[in-house]
Amino acid sequence: MTRLVSVNPADLTETEGPEATVPGDVPGIVESIRNVQSRWCTVPPGERIKMVRNLRMLLSDRADEIALTIHRDTGKPRCECYSTEILSCTAMAKYCESLLGRFRFTERVDQGPMSLMCSMLGRRSYIEHVPYGVIAIISSYNFPLAIPFTEALMAVSAGNGVIIKPSSDTPLTGALMERLFAEAGFPEGLVRVVNGRGVGSAITSAGADKIVFTGGTDTGSNVMSAASSTVTPVILELGGKDAFVVLNDADLERATDCALWSSFVNSGQVCVSTKRIYLQEGIADRFREMFVAKVEGLRQGNGWDDEEVSVGPMINETELHRMEELCDMIVKEGGRFLTGGRRNDALQGYYFRPTVVDGLPKDSGITDVEMFGPIVSLYTFRDDEEAVALANGCCFALGGSVWSNDIARARRLASRMHAGTVDVNNSTYTFGLPATPWGGRHLSGIGTTHAEEGFRQMMHPHHVHVDTCRFKRDAWWMPYRKGSSDAMKGLNEAFFGRGKGKVSAIRSFLRMTKRE
Repeated sequence: MTRLVSVNPADLTETEGPEATVPGDVPGIVESIRNVQSRWCTVPPGERIKMVRNLRMLLSDRADEIALTIHRDTGKPRCECYSTEILSCTAMAKYCESLLGRFRFTERVDQGPMSLMCSMLGRRSYIEHVPYGVIAIISSYNFPLAIPFTEALMAVSAGNGVIIKPSSDTPLTGALMERLFAEAGFPEGLVRVVNGRGVGSAITSAGADKIVFTGGTDTGSNVMSAASSTVTPVILELGGKDAFVVLNDADLERATDCALWSSFVNSGQVCVSTKRIYLQEGIADRFREMFVAKVEGLRQGNGWDDEEVSVGPMINETELHRMEELCDMIVKEGGRFLTGGRRNDALQGYYFRPTVVDGLPKDSGITDVEMFGPIVSLYTFRDDEEAVALANGCCFALGGSVWSNDIARARRLASRMHAGTVDVNNSTYTFGLPATPWGGRHLSGIGTTHAEEGFRQMMHPHHVHVDTCRFKRDAWWMPYRKGSSDAMKGLNEAFFGRGKGKVSAIRSFLRMTKRE
């Protein structure tokens, strides 16, 4: 069997990883997970809570080992391995414990305008939230633990089994995830990780009951197309190019500090990273001056042993070269670099300098090109209307932010911005809030992976309707007879029209429920 090799992009050291999965084996793996899941779905929520708690304790107790594994795969600074990865996972675990303790897997339906009629007829409905079966999670390299782990945790908490395909660039973290679930006491084989080239494509046709994909928009479109042939439901978390709108009354010190982090965390390899900063005329020059000075003060390099390093590497040589191509495109469209714009040749590894761009036309074609690296562009706007138009003038709509000391004004703008999440006076971090929905609009994807809404999307809403047989027949059953039409017409008028003749309509309706 071929073993995968993880290359640390921070220093190019290699670590032997798990065995590559043969794509032809994937359908059999899915079926084996299904066999385990058929028993797991009968485990009471209280027992699931214990295992989720065990998992949370493992994450906490072994945080150093987990962080080092993430660093070996991605080259992230040590701080980011804890803050953007492990913390997101422990928070989600704690949330799932709480959710499992209060979630009503079976709930009675309020029939609304049909309540009186259903009560009169002795009928009631229930929604049973039942797991799909096997959830396939195809994930990306940028958050190799936080993204697939939180999705898998939601899935198994809901009673599903999971097959995970991590990025081929991050095989060590993928293998670690499978071990953590097993060590926490989840049934052996409930969560399986598969690795290697061609496996992602194999998963889309392997019989999974739902697919959760995180990655680029083009690949996501292909996943959706493949899933459509078997009508397999999908959740897609795709690209982003977030707008960061700074109004003229904003706290510029705080705004520039946050923009620094939200633009360059994980070397800008974040789908919800700040990529477009819109500055209201009057504060633009001051923001630009403060921001560029702070960017140039960032330390870049291997941030595992040197905790003063803030910006790590790109994941591989291909992505590093793509940053150079994007910079060539920026120059052709009239942009200029206030700082950065090239790779950092002083360091051994895949490093691209934090880059700030100015001078691009507001309607530049590059507005709809995802950067996914340490490049951010500055623009100016006149008033609130133009700010909203510019923020919404992009095909991506995952996140965004508005900055102002006038909270009411900021909220008005935030409500009009097209995005899954819009922050006021903060940015980018809300993936780490497990109780809030996570997902995008437009080319940024469909579906939700956090919050109670995300939990529900891991299950079918199975409707059970109960008739206690209070009456012999329904008035609308065959054979139709004289008076059937008048009874239906009168019932409609009584309950859903102007309410005329309600008593007589009910009497007529009830007469029709008796056998001749």
